[in-house]
Order: sequence, then structure tokens, then C-alpha cells
Amino acid sequence: MKIKSCSRQYLTDAEKADLVAAYERSGLSQRDFASRQGIAASNIQRWVHKNQRADQADGHAALVEVPNLLARDTGSGTYRLHFSKGLMLEVASGFDPDEVRVLAQVVQSL
Repeated sequence: MKIKSCSRQYLTDAEKADLVAAYERSGLSQRDFASRQGIAASNIQRWVHKNQRADQADGHAALVEVPNLLARDTGSGTYRLHFSKGLMLEVASGFDPDEVRVLAQVVQSL
């Protein structure tokens, strides 16, 4: 939604929210995003701040997914069972629990 008019443009709350969402997805700075949209950077800044305050008042927290760079990647849906004597059993998702139970008993008996 690019604003092209030179005259003052009044936006609805929904339009402002759409612009804020587009800004957050864009990865651009507020200044660059505003310039591309033809609006003042101060407007984006104010709308973002207003949305953050509204979310906090509503009990919503802005969550950002942060990857755990220290974790060992065992693959999606893989489980590691560690036993004494340094033995380990890796099981992929979709396993049969009875088979894993038998395997675990065998590993423990070693």
C-alpha cells in the first residue's frame, strides 16, 4: 500500500496496522520502509510504538524465535536415549514404543 498523493492522507487503524505488519516483514529500517511507501518515518515509528503498547496492555508479548546454536542437531524428530557405560540409542519419530522398550532393555543388559 504505497501512498502517492502529495496531499495529506488519512489512514484507518486497519491500514496503519497493515503498514506496520508489512514493515515488520520487510526487514527494512523504518526510514527505508517509509521512504518506499511514501510516508514519513515518524509515522511508522509512532504506529509501531502504539502497536507495541497495545499488545503489552492486552497481555500479548512479542516473541522472537531464537535458534539454539549450542544444541546438537540430531535431525527432526530424533530422540537420544543415554544409558550407562556410555551407550546411546537414537530413535526417529514414528517409532513403535514396544520395539523401543525391547531395544532399551537389550541395551541396558549390555
